[in-house]
Amino acid sequence: MSNHSLNTSWDVVVIGAGLGGLTSAAYCAAAGKKTLLLESYSVLGGCSHVFRRKPNWEFDVGVHYMGDCGENGEVPNLLRGLGLDDKFTWLPLDQKGFDTIVGPDFELKTPYGWDNYLNNLIEAFPKEEKGLRRFVSVVSKIGKSIDFGKSLSSPAEMAKMAAKSGFAAPWIMAPLPSLVLACGLSPKVGLTLSVQCGALATSPLVMPVVMYAGFLQTFVGRGGWYPKGGGQMFAAAFGEVVLSHGGEIRTDTKVECILIENGQAVGVRLEGGEVIKAKAIISNADIKRTYRDLVGYEHLPKSMVRKNENWKMSWPLINTFFGIEMDLSDTPNTNYYVIPNWDAAKSYLSLAGINSRMLAKAHNRSPLDWATDFAKNQPAYLQSSTRRDPSNIHSAPKGHAAIEVQTLAPFSPKLWGITEKQIMSGDYRELSSYQEIKDIVTEGLLQRVEQVYPGAASKVKVSELGTPATQQRYTLSSGGAAYGIEPRVTQAGPFRPGNHTVIKGLYLAGSSTKWGPGTAGSMVSGVFAAGAVVGRDLHSEVRAGKVIADKSLLSKWGDDFDPLKASIKMGRQSRKKDYTAQNDLSIF
Repeated sequence: MSNHSLNTSWDVVVIGAGLGGLTSAAYCAAAGKKTLLLESYSVLGGCSHVFRRKPNWEFDVGVHYMGDCGENGEVPNLLRGLGLDDKFTWLPLDQKGFDTIVGPDFELKTPYGWDNYLNNLIEAFPKEEKGLRRFVSVVSKIGKSIDFGKSLSSPAEMAKMAAKSGFAAPWIMAPLPSLVLACGLSPKVGLTLSVQCGALATSPLVMPVVMYAGFLQTFVGRGGWYPKGGGQMFAAAFGEVVLSHGGEIRTDTKVECILIENGQAVGVRLEGGEVIKAKAIISNADIKRTYRDLVGYEHLPKSMVRKNENWKMSWPLINTFFGIEMDLSDTPNTNYYVIPNWDAAKSYLSLAGINSRMLAKAHNRSPLDWATDFAKNQPAYLQSSTRRDPSNIHSAPKGHAAIEVQTLAPFSPKLWGITEKQIMSGDYRELSSYQEIKDIVTEGLLQRVEQVYPGAASKVKVSELGTPATQQRYTLSSGGAAYGIEPRVTQAGPFRPGNHTVIKGLYLAGSSTKWGPGTAGSMVSGVFAAGAVVGRDLHSEVRAGKVIADKSLLSKWGDDFDPLKASIKMGRQSRKKDYTAQNDLSIF
């Protein structure tokens, strides 16, 4: 065990090694704070980790594509601030269509560039040109006015954004369907435009235009990218910064509670009774569990308890992973948003990447009826990490492809033939009723793959589905919500929590904060959380080009670097005495 492991007092303890926790831990350590990162799972990365299946398959759970990764982009700047910029190579998606929306006898490419985007929409829907021009003018004006690190962080910054938005400002916090209606667009166009809202795990019925505009500006305005080596590269990189700058990482370590004395966070107690003292705590854990279970309502004012109980969580995801015996190397490098039929385009009330009508009725139906309807009608998001990064030797056997499919579903154990108690114990996994529902849903999502890649359904070599129950069990997220609290009108921008809490010394990071859901939002929240702890505006420093970490402490990664292997070993490796990246390259 290292000297660090024998210490019972730290400058900062970070709970949860998702991207928000990893980023905040790395920046705290780089800024000179003695940092301990605690993770309940065996692998770093949270929803950004990858997993493997024999003989040679790797699936990316959460990092499917990212925007604004060109020169001086938000994420490249963040990585440069930790001395990690030369560890990342950004692979561009097809600029003519980084997203492709596919419906029955229909295809629409979402390209780089607002003019290109508008032209593609008009070509697809020529009779609705006037409405489309108005719609895109509003959305692009708001999108171009957003400063991704600041605009949604406070009412003052929101006011600056509104001023820049000019004529479009009144639409900033309006629900997306209201803009669709005002532009006179048909329900079919509305469904096509809104299906991408699933990327933020919400229904467009409650999504404010500013969130939609921000999403499109990130990609249409700045391009789509994928990190060479996959999403696990982030965890490996941030983890190395923590370790090489004197910090420690402990995996398979569950926090039982945050210790509160006289209204101040002073440490944590682990399951098993170990007490760790700290001057500051950053929680990247699920926000509801942070306040209810880790802090405890007895330490909170009643107003905070009510707020925590009333937060609406984002929709949980169904993640499906297929290993297909198909060579996709000559296919477009694009994401697919697949609409199986136009039944949901009969009404403005169904302008959703999820079938709102179907989900509203879900709780009154039998699990089998729900699953059958869901499998037939549910739109889905589809991508291939093998096509993204063909040089990744772990992705798939030669001539094959790993394909990841996501969609949204209600969190209702009853619909899966199980109970919440069975979810937390893990006993649900072998129940025949649960497996039957999974099989129906898996087959339905395989049909979304078939819609994009004809013939794929008969060439499946690997098939695995993760349900909302899977998400809750592995990440301890409320209702299996991978994206934190939902980005709805009443929970967007300054209406979301910041880094500071009502408990002195307790800070928040992650997808429930003001910087929004998703990969980039979580990482940016981590920079601000670290800044709150160290008392510096680290975000502004990094934007100005400052490198916070000591780059000389970091190792060189060879072509055979394995980020998953490194991320698994880090929790154990950091307990060795006098860790340095250069002196123990076996982890890398």
